[in-house]
Amino acid sequence: MMRALGAVLVAFGGAWIGLRAAEELRRQERALEDMVSGLALLEQELELGGLALGPMFCTLSKQVSGPARDLFAACGRELSGTDRPAFPVIWSRLVQKLPGLNREARRTLSLLGETLGRCDGRSQQQAVAAIRKQLEELRRRAGEERRRQGRVYQILGLTGGAFLVIMLM
Repeated sequence: MMRALGAVLVAFGGAWIGLRAAEELRRQERALEDMVSGLALLEQELELGGLALGPMFCTLSKQVSGPARDLFAACGRELSGTDRPAFPVIWSRLVQKLPGLNREARRTLSLLGETLGRCDGRSQQQAVAAIRKQLEELRRRAGEERRRQGRVYQILGLTGGAFLVIMLM
């Protein structure tokens, strides 16, 4: 009985590892999707040109989800402070802390810090549009990888667990 239970647990552990790897791919794709949506809203707000960056980020953080919400809320808080570093420093630091984004997405997104708050509204809008398009491409590639590799991870997890059970019995 103990042997059978151990075999089931080992098989389940292998399957769990495969499922977690596939879920990580889905999580990365969703994070990029959320960020693209957030940048689209930021682009619209810049086109309207009504608010300063701090209040704009506070407002946008209530309309988005995922890493975009985290980034916009943190920017809004940081920009409302009196003793703060320059915006590019704030933006870069906050982008590096974002969960769910890979290194390439963070590097792409951090480029935006050099333009926001420093250029005219039209230039800022164009920069956000360019970064949004790059992140859309990264999201598309992440979706392809999830479809291609996700099933492989699941099958490898199941197969690895089954192989381990056979080896231990």
